[in-house]
Amino acid sequence: MATGLFISASFIKANTNIDGNVDDKYIVNTIADAQKMHIRPIIGTALFDSISAQIIAGTTTSLNQGLLNNYIQDALKYWVLYEGVDVFHYKITNKAVMEKSSDNSQPVQTIDIIRIKDSFRDKAQFFSKQCSLYLLANIPLFPLFVNPGVTIDTVFPNVNNYTTGWNIDDKTTVHNIDVDKGQLNY
Repeated sequence: MATGLFISASFIKANTNIDGNVDDKYIVNTIADAQKMHIRPIIGTALFDSISAQIIAGTTTSLNQGLLNNYIQDALKYWVLYEGVDVFHYKITNKAVMEKSSDNSQPVQTIDIIRIKDSFRDKAQFFSKQCSLYLLANIPLFPLFVNPGVTIDTVFPNVNNYTTGWNIDDKTTVHNIDVDKGQLNY
């Protein structure tokens, strides 16, 4: 199934610090990966697939367009930066993995790349949380958020959008959205 892109390469160039001369193919591929890896878990399979299909058909509803413009795009642009740092910094050739540089610039150290990625991840998680809170506050408007699907590959919305690198819970978690209370239960 084709996936409609929730943002464009030109949006990324206009709204981030990515240089205008970065090849769009690297940005587009990173957008596609970032939205599948990070946005689908925020909004769930059904809402993700619905918005994607609407984008492809050119029939995005005003409600979904508002969700995209006010919440998803902010989170996604930082997820693209987070995922893209390595993609934009290194190039894979038939000879080796190459680190690009030019005469007028200096490549950053690995520790600086880690720091930059951490900053992008923190911003992405903040905006991801804002998106989750908006959806939880407006559950009646987004029934696909509450009912993300029932197949084995369904991704249920995750409203805990911050990670610490630690996982001490070893049990399987079942997600249950309480529509009457407007909350996601674990």
